[in-house]
Amino acid sequence: SPPPGPAGSPARAPRAADRPQGASLRATVEAADAEAVRRLARAHRASLYMVGLAAFAALLGARTGRTDLLVGTAFAGRTSVAAEESVGCFVNTMPLRLRPAPRRGFADLLAEARAAALFAGERQGVPFDAVVERLRPARHPHRNPLVQVAFGVQNAPAATWRGAQGLDLAGVELAPDAARLDLTCWLDERRGGLEALWTYRTDLFDGPRAQAWHHDFVGVLRRAAADPARSLAECVDDSWGTRDD
Repeated sequence: SPPPGPAGSPARAPRAADRPQGASLRATVEAADAEAVRRLARAHRASLYMVGLAAFAALLGARTGRTDLLVGTAFAGRTSVAAEESVGCFVNTMPLRLRPAPRRGFADLLAEARAAALFAGERQGVPFDAVVERLRPARHPHRNPLVQVAFGVQNAPAATWRGAQGLDLAGVELAPDAARLDLTCWLDERRGGLEALWTYRTDLFDGPRAQAWHHDFVGVLRRAAADPARSLAECVDDSWGTRDD
């Protein structure tokens, strides 16, 4: 039988008939691990985003047993001065194809993640719907085409508010009650340290499972930073192919 095509689903579970319910987990990446990851990024002319993307893909590959994945990533879409000064949402999702394999070195996957991110960034103006229309993937009810998982980094300065005299304004982070994708991981640099925000479908994940994914993700980052030539199987602690279902 032919090998499976690119896939983004991190788990096998029945699909909800109604709109998928969502939840989230915010967890810390220790300062020592965060600094090691940044050193790894600098050494490979990459960014924190690219290192995180490679680690996320490695963990997805290990947990699904797949070696050909599509991971969504969001681009701001403000590629002109006019867009920068306009009010509105210009965000566009781009699918990145990554090929994690047990014997592949992390540095090699990082190079692929770097190339894929740069390639997509140069073409971020291409609407996601146009990509779907061109590729014409099989459609499934209650499932997004092409990508079911996504990764990103939040590093824009926190928003500030100016209210009337005597008023103190503060932002509030809202927990999602619906999930657009099966699993999303955002690394957040905006609070002084490094945190990960995991958003997930509650018919596929629960709190403990999301916490386990975070623990394993940080483990991949830690082992890759210690030895980038290490195989992906070693980076995920030799648990490649352990399905998360």
